[in-house]
Amino acid sequence: MTSLCGIELEHPLMNAAGTCKSLDDVDTLARSAVAAVVVGSITEQARTGNGGNVYHTGAFFSLNALGLPNPGLEYYREHLPKMVSLAHEAGKPLIVSIAGFSAPEYARAAHDVALTGADVIELNLACPNVWDGGTQKRIACFDHGQTRSICVQVGQALEAVAGTRPGTYRPPPFGIKISPFSDPAGLAELADLVGALSREPSGPRFVCAVNTFPNAFALTQANRPVIDVELAGLGGPALKPMALGQIRQLRRLLPETVELIGVGGVTDGRDVVDFLHAGADAVQAATAFWNRQGDAGVFGDILTDYADQIADRPDR
Repeated sequence: MTSLCGIELEHPLMNAAGTCKSLDDVDTLARSAVAAVVVGSITEQARTGNGGNVYHTGAFFSLNALGLPNPGLEYYREHLPKMVSLAHEAGKPLIVSIAGFSAPEYARAAHDVALTGADVIELNLACPNVWDGGTQKRIACFDHGQTRSICVQVGQALEAVAGTRPGTYRPPPFGIKISPFSDPAGLAELADLVGALSREPSGPRFVCAVNTFPNAFALTQANRPVIDVELAGLGGPALKPMALGQIRQLRRLLPETVELIGVGGVTDGRDVVDFLHAGADAVQAATAFWNRQGDAGVFGDILTDYADQIADRPDR
């Protein structure tokens, strides 16, 4: 058993944001081996995402430039209560990942998601694949002022929800998902900020590390970009050492009260073990799922291998 934000999980493996968007997706994942179902990322307005070919599998990596496709907050206001019920009927919490383009937008989305009964909220401050009018949007987690503003306003929005509920009600806890930091000082500054915010009753409770490495590029045999918008987020096994390094640093930088979710290249049980030993409390997987054409059975395979790993070598 493990836990996240005080919620017990049967084991540490979850799907990652981006793999689950619809009611049917939740139904499928609730019946899979994941310990919690992660929905999103969702935005206030519906988004079609980037056009053309947005996903590529290489020999040891993946590239994606999805661009946050999702049906928008209105869809989730209607369907999240049923999604919560499906997950809870399977004995699993529902985590909702939200994204936006301003602190007020994150706050409005968090407010509405909280009203649907979601168990945990993940703030995606790390999507590298959002373009508008030919301009790439800034990745929020690299702007500490923006990160602070988003966390503070989300915390206030969740407190407002609590103020409309009975005295025993507690709003869902939230955390942030970040991109890989190549600058150790920048990561330390973010950790200082998160650590300070976490001391507030409505502050972040976890950090999910990491999203894809931004602006990777690959060519076909015909020397054409494999992704139609050319630049894309790097994921899969090639990302794992970077993700492990981020988790290792964050565990040393953050107070123990701030939990860590490791993401990046989780394809088998050994990967789960590695992230836990680096300092993660739980892990998420996306590329392994996409590379199996959305076969949720991949989570059962990873979990079985993880159980074998810890049974063979409990010291691991």
